[in-house]
Amino acid sequence: MTEIRNRPAAPSAAPARTQAPAAQPARTNQATAASRADVLNRAELARTRATMAPVQATPGSWRGGPNTEVGRAIQTMRQRLSDVNITIKGDTPQSLFDRAILDNKHVTNEQIMQMSRVTLPQLATDPATRAKVLERVPNARELPVHHFTVAMLSAVTGIDRAALSEACPDLGLTGAPNTPLLYAASTERMQRSTALHDFTDYMRGAGVAGMNKAVWGVENRVLSALVSALGGGRY
Repeated sequence: MTEIRNRPAAPSAAPARTQAPAAQPARTNQATAASRADVLNRAELARTRATMAPVQATPGSWRGGPNTEVGRAIQTMRQRLSDVNITIKGDTPQSLFDRAILDNKHVTNEQIMQMSRVTLPQLATDPATRAKVLERVPNARELPVHHFTVAMLSAVTGIDRAALSEACPDLGLTGAPNTPLLYAASTERMQRSTALHDFTDYMRGAGVAGMNKAVWGVENRVLSALVSALGGGRY
């Protein structure tokens, strides 16, 4: 008898595996490229920052922000000097004022505010002395150092430049009207020194105590002028 054997069933086809999307490597490559671009951008930004000039702080900003009384006063003073282009020994009235007064740690905020309230009568030279000045230096009001000094005092006080020049023709002259020594200095070093000393000494005379000492190290008018003439100072 022929034995009929059951043939084993043919193995069923294995279920098809789901393959990873073909786009996966592309996404990985895109992420890598983006990461490299970010690194390059950061490196370029670092190089740019390294070559940039450091940001300079506004002179006197350490005294108080723009919303403080002294900060507002300083902004006004510097704005009044922004249109003065006279240069003496490498300084404009603004740069000398910034360095010698605003950034001078010996000058106090109270002195800054006192200077801002000085009036023309406190600075004006008496009529007899004015005549004496113009007799000895007829072109006193025409000298660049006169305009330089007037600009500094006008900026701090708010007094009109023309009125200040009229009232104080001796501003910028070396020496003193009531002494044998009164002349227009020929060197720029002495002119700049005289302009700054006139600024501090006129403020001292107007009642702002300590201005000569803050800049020259001594308050006395004659001794501070000597320090100035010798090229000294605390700025």
